[in-house]
Amino acid sequence: MALTTLDPKTALIVIDLQKGVVAMPTVTPAAEIVQRCAALADAFRRHRLPVMLVNVVAGAAGRTDQARSVTSIPPEWSQIVSELNQQPDDHVVSKRSW
Repeated sequence: MALTTLDPKTALIVIDLQKGVVAMPTVTPAAEIVQRCAALADAFRRHRLPVMLVNVVAGAAGRTDQARSVTSIPPEWSQIVSELNQQPDDHVVSKRSW
């Protein structure tokens, strides 16, 4: 069944579609996921519904229980992919753990 109507209190939450994560190998090609999420984000914005973009920026401060697999993360690693066309009205949440 196709979804044709959204509850007026609906928000779109897009998690971890950032340059560093999208560059990782995945089972489903990341380009397809990004394309579908970009279309959803555009639709939500057209209907003036909230879009929340969540990225992961680093490990939690002070945590020593998990070894880091990456020695240095490039500065653009946590940037939301440009295909999502981030807008000033989008809500951005940066988290510190997967």
